[in-house]
Formats: sequence, structure tokens, C-alpha cells
Amino acid sequence: MSPFESTRNGAIPTTRRWTRPETIIAAVVALALGLGWSARERAFAREKDELLRSGTLTVDQVKMVDQEFRGEVVGHLGVYFQGETPASTKFVAGRFILEPGKTNHLPHTHVEEEVLIVESGEGEIFCDGKTTKVGPGTIMYTTPNVPHGIKSTGATPLTFAFVKWVGKEAPGGESGK
Repeated sequence: MSPFESTRNGAIPTTRRWTRPETIIAAVVALALGLGWSARERAFAREKDELLRSGTLTVDQVKMVDQEFRGEVVGHLGVYFQGETPASTKFVAGRFILEPGKTNHLPHTHVEEEVLIVESGEGEIFCDGKTTKVGPGTIMYTTPNVPHGIKSTGATPLTFAFVKWVGKEAPGGESGK
């Protein structure tokens, strides 16, 4: 029966229009989901654009800034690279010049893995409960959340490079095995 035809009792039936509350709610939910998905995709694209790019920096290109510990300048820090990479988060690579007889902090822990390479000077590295005398060419590696620290013990500054990162699942679902 057409909406324009009368029923047996002469009443004109009402039509159900698309503006029913449940139709409006469904349309609003669909629109919100679409906008949310779109925003997520834009954020993902921006994140990919903000990943660290491959490159080379020389020591002359890195700004060294004074570092304090307990209110006293104990050395100088330069950060070469910092940010997200395709395979890691919290990535940072830098260089520290630690003045003689100083430490830049007490032994500490953090979620990042870390590699530290002594370039020059003499000192002590505390790592996972053991203290080791160190000099040029010494390398320290620590897994996440293992106590570690460094102290300059020589007559000249202790200079070291460091790299820290938190790994993430490799593209394709495999974790770098």
C-alpha cells in the first residue's frame, strides 16, 4: 500500500522516515568512527615522518651542554641523535665528558638497553653489582633495569659515547631473531 492510500478505516498510515532516533544515532556513530580512524591514520603517517633519519654527525656538529650533579657541574653532554627509529623507541646516542673525580649520577636503572664506550681517560664502571676499572676501548652493555653508573678516577676527563634504546617488534611481526 502506498503511503498516500487510506486504510480500511480511512486513516492515513504514517511513514517511517530516515530521521528515526536509531538511524540518527547509527549515522553519528559511523561518522565518529570514520573521523577517529582518519585521525589515527594521519597520526600514524606523521609518526613515520618523525622517525630519525640515517645520517652522520661529527663531534664539531654536536652542542655540548654543562651537566650538573648535586648542584655542581660534573661534565658536558652532547646528544647526536634522539627519538624514534623504525626498530626502537627512546633511542639516544651521545657523548659525555666527565671531569676528573666526578660522577654524573649515582648508579641507576632505566628501561632502555645501553652501550657505553670509553674513548679516553680512566674510571670505574659499576654494572650489575660489579665495579670494573676502565680505560680507552672499554665497552659496557646493560640490559633494561640493571643498576649501573660511571665515575672518572684519572687526572684527565673521562670521555665516553653511549647509545640507549628500547626495542620494538620488527616490521613483519618478528622481533629481530
